[in-house]
Amino acid sequence: MSVKHSIEPKHSARKLAVQVVTKFHRSKKRIDRILDQVLEKSHLSSKDKALLNELVNGTIRWLGLLDWYLKYLFYGKFKKLPAQLKAILETGLYQLKFLDKIPSYAIVNEAVELAKAAGGKTWGNIVNGILRQFLRVKDSLKLPYLHEDPVKTIAVNYSHPEWLIKRWISRYGIEETIKLCIFNNQPAAITLRVNLQKALPEEVLEHLQKTGIEAEPSRYFPDFIIIKKPHKEITQLPWFRQGVFTIQDVSTAISCLLLNPSESEIVLDLCAAPGGKSIYLAQLMKDSGVVIAVDINKSRMNKLLENLNRLQVKSVKPVIADALKFLCKPVDKILLDVPCSGLGVLAKRVDLRWRRTEQDILNIARLQFKILKKASELIKPGGSIVYSTCTIEPEENEQIIEKFLQERPAFRIERSNMESLKPFEHPQGYYYTLPHIHQMDGIFAVKLVKK
Repeated sequence: MSVKHSIEPKHSARKLAVQVVTKFHRSKKRIDRILDQVLEKSHLSSKDKALLNELVNGTIRWLGLLDWYLKYLFYGKFKKLPAQLKAILETGLYQLKFLDKIPSYAIVNEAVELAKAAGGKTWGNIVNGILRQFLRVKDSLKLPYLHEDPVKTIAVNYSHPEWLIKRWISRYGIEETIKLCIFNNQPAAITLRVNLQKALPEEVLEHLQKTGIEAEPSRYFPDFIIIKKPHKEITQLPWFRQGVFTIQDVSTAISCLLLNPSESEIVLDLCAAPGGKSIYLAQLMKDSGVVIAVDINKSRMNKLLENLNRLQVKSVKPVIADALKFLCKPVDKILLDVPCSGLGVLAKRVDLRWRRTEQDILNIARLQFKILKKASELIKPGGSIVYSTCTIEPEENEQIIEKFLQERPAFRIERSNMESLKPFEHPQGYYYTLPHIHQMDGIFAVKLVKK
């Protein structure tokens, strides 16, 4: 994406981008939440808001490559750079590398002014020297060679942590790992799910096109629509506010359709917030029966309440509770979309690749197994649990299921007979998506039936 921009020194998008990236370095907060807080307080034009989004998400997405350049260009201990100075350099370098419609002199000049305002002439000189040096040598800089060190080469060139690249190469090979990284580095597509109780997908498609929004139907599920080039806020459209459609990734259909709830059943969504799947289940049941939506996060459950009101869904019953302590009478079906590392949604969560560690996967897997065992105590004989994640890491997926089936022989895996799920089915009865192959979030799902 290329964005034209004129300098506004006091309230520029570049200045705010530096603030956001600085906060990212100093805290453990999600980058999207930091950005939202800044946007709420800003008085930027729509054009400059677009630039701010581009600068922040692009800088964080390409942080590995940008820092590799900076380590090469900076004479000193890179790790000891103050967070704000580092952010000025990273956002400036991102613009010089990727945003070719912004004049180089404008990028360098404003970066230098920001540096002087924050750290005096010394910072200004550092930023001026490094950015101008990059402009001089960028075409001759030699990145690591693939044949010498594939892990490091892919990690640097495609801006992912080495530990994650090593895992993916061992499972998918070099070529597929590169394709996966390329997908993760593209801005995530916006996808909509049509509320079939209010409209048909073709009606929504026609409406969007009349509004000037390019869209196309999902090739996998007819009630999902892919937005190709949104030019305005989808959430501001009347049909969104009226609950005709909602924003939801195509991959969410897999676990919900695999559970296959019936109209009269009681369904438990044990890790529900922010509630997109709870609402989808309720609509699959034609808003009949009951969906008990349980989550411990109060603020995220408030989002569920907002969506229930907007979509006019009545059968979802929100409960704020810890999944591990929740008690109820045995239910017909359980959706268990457990907390996970999120390593299947790196295109959407641009910061997550830098926040996660390999140890996190193991720690989260222990919690997932506890929640699955808890769910197994809340299901009726003959009932089913769909266990799902938005990660592609085996420790959180098939390894959890293998261990569970060994400990709980009263459960078995059951495949779906739905044709729409066949593209994702694997021989063991697991359902997977890989982002670069299926063009959606990377997920795992499996249906467990109590004998």
